[in-house]
Amino acid sequence: MAKKITDANGNTYVQKKPFYKRVWFWILAIIVIAVIGGSMGGNKAKKVSSENSNKSSSKISNETFKVGDTVKADGVTLKLNKVDFNDGSSISTPDSGKTYVIVNVTITNIDKNKVSYNPLDFKLDDKGNQTALTDIVMDDKGNKITNDDLKYGDLSKGASVTGSLIGQATKDNKLKLIYTGSLFSNNEKITFNLN
Repeated sequence: MAKKITDANGNTYVQKKPFYKRVWFWILAIIVIAVIGGSMGGNKAKKVSSENSNKSSSKISNETFKVGDTVKADGVTLKLNKVDFNDGSSISTPDSGKTYVIVNVTITNIDKNKVSYNPLDFKLDDKGNQTALTDIVMDDKGNKITNDDLKYGDLSKGASVTGSLIGQATKDNKLKLIYTGSLFSNNEKITFNLN
């Protein structure tokens, strides 16, 4: 409560508490400390060996993975199963100097109540040019060359989904698959070398 002070002339003043003695200051201080602590603590993502799923290595932000690697973090795993290249057909032709890049991934929810996945969370990196993997490629008979496109959805605990994504790139360039979505709560990007 504010303290009332009367000076020698009879004027009354209200002496307020210093800001550091007010409740709002301490609530704000606790929130700031919690935010800083949370950002420093982050989850550590690990590469899971294909021979032993309990082995771990380093943080995903410091490592580029390869085809066949499984990355585990925050109760979810992401695996790049395979990469294929396709020159197209008489119906589907890639842009000049490019080829279709087909990546197949598996997402598994091993420990969360629900995980949402989205094909737009993946990018194909061709020497720094990052593009969506949203192409649809048809063979000469008019059939899609993949029948397992990764779609949007949710995974309950213990469930997994496997699907393919298609983009275009110059095959001779250093190509990468980059995941920038929200499977992992620390929102670090995951990078796989494709060639």
